[in-house]
Amino acid sequence: MIEFKDFSFYYPNCEIPSLDKINVRIDEGEFLVITGPSGGGKSTFLRSINGLIPNFYGGKISGEVLVKGKNVSKTPTNQMSEIVGMVFQDPENQLVSNQVEREIAFGMENLCFSKEIMKKRIEESLDAVNISRLRNKTIHELSGGQKQKVAIASALATHPEILLLDEPTSELDPGSAESVLNVIEKINDELGLTIILVEHRLERVIHHVDRMLMIDSGKILYDGSPRKLKSNNVKDWKVGMPPVTRLAMNFQKEIVNNGIPLTVKEARLSLKEVLTNPKNTVAWEKKESSKRVTLSMDKVFFSYDGEKDVLKDISFNVFEGDMIALMGKNASGKTTLVKLMNGLIKPRKGKILLFGKKISDYPLEELIQKVGIVFQDPNLHLFNDTVQKEVEFVLRNLKVDENLIKKKTEEILKYFKIYQYKDSYPHDLSGGERQRVALASVLVSDPEILILDEPTRGMDYYLKRELISYLREKAKTVIMITHDIETAAEFSDRVILLSEGNIISDGGKRDVLSKALLFSPQINRLIQPYAKFGIPDDTLTVEEALEVIG
Repeated sequence: MIEFKDFSFYYPNCEIPSLDKINVRIDEGEFLVITGPSGGGKSTFLRSINGLIPNFYGGKISGEVLVKGKNVSKTPTNQMSEIVGMVFQDPENQLVSNQVEREIAFGMENLCFSKEIMKKRIEESLDAVNISRLRNKTIHELSGGQKQKVAIASALATHPEILLLDEPTSELDPGSAESVLNVIEKINDELGLTIILVEHRLERVIHHVDRMLMIDSGKILYDGSPRKLKSNNVKDWKVGMPPVTRLAMNFQKEIVNNGIPLTVKEARLSLKEVLTNPKNTVAWEKKESSKRVTLSMDKVFFSYDGEKDVLKDISFNVFEGDMIALMGKNASGKTTLVKLMNGLIKPRKGKILLFGKKISDYPLEELIQKVGIVFQDPNLHLFNDTVQKEVEFVLRNLKVDENLIKKKTEEILKYFKIYQYKDSYPHDLSGGERQRVALASVLVSDPEILILDEPTRGMDYYLKRELISYLREKAKTVIMITHDIETAAEFSDRVILLSEGNIISDGGKRDVLSKALLFSPQINRLIQPYAKFGIPDDTLTVEEALEVIG
């Protein structure tokens, strides 16, 4: 079906290959997940299958990629699009119409489908990802997660034989992600489509797949069943595995089954003996907020159309030093809420104070230094010719000394491991690399409050950990919108949970996340039946579980 034969690819002006002598075969009907570090070559692997490489990105290739016997680099992309459908990492990059139903029809129109087939496929695709209610909405009305569902529906509508998905659940809440992955698995099982999916959050997808590829520095580190991965197989890459799997990999000698567990259910059976005999007694510390209020909202309402409120009666305080995870289902009002915090939009009713002063009373240049925001779509930050100019831009606007501009820019580019791209065009980078450039361009000005909308999208575990370390060191107060429950469980201090424009829970992460249904981390779900044996029922992470188990 798909075969890479000694395939290498260099992006333009790059001396290091993004894929280096790849040899792999993917059979018809397989369901693969591709994982590995950010910038390791995962997205490049997908682009090599549908002809975007080299036909769109240019660059230098050697070897060949065959899809159904066709050499991809020598086959017109319109012919490849009939075989291969793709959902990009950034849904904005592939949405071309202004209305949902027309967007789903767009690909079929280009392939000259009849009206009868298009009507049927539109209905099927809308139902498949549960967005029938959005069919008449305009694209700009949708949340990031809703746009991602529209992109998936558009790809499904053409009924490709191969479906490529680049982090398709990165902007989806846990419930929506699971429903979309169930749909993809059903398509694989019942229609026999070959599915190749890139994902960092393996806990969401790994139990659905047949096979896993790990790619790092353009090379395949592991190719096989995720159940057969051993802790010494791939250096430190066990940290990319689901939390329950990472926990089990510490007890491989004690586990006697068909392989390491991939789900909570499997881990409960495999680890029953160690979970019922914890060696240590531990009570987890709960961090208290400081007493200094930096931002407050009092009875805030907001509406985009002047009629239906998308935020209702929002009241809470943000304290200096807080690291807040703002969570909730797609379209629950999270992004709208943070736009109010830095004055991008104004409330319909209610009061917002920033350091005791009305947010509307701040001049723009002062507000930028007080509150920095990194948007969900990194492309909204990227409008300069090079990565270096992108990061220098804010400092120049703030009239910082030229020597200090150079010093701070170099420091932050090296910290986020993007210094080697300083002369590159930002839009040529991978999704995770663009995310880091956007973060660097805002963090370089040292705002007092930092707002991040899905900052860990496209990042591997190590980069997430380094980002949080940087934020704890440099930023005074952090508010982070995230669907990444494991990141929130490990790194946040406080969680605010929204639903349909209302705050339904606000407290320490242990109080909000433990014993939750959709928003509890894997380890917490794993240990609940064993709390009676001495494991604290607010245990959230692998490291905490290991400390108790001993």
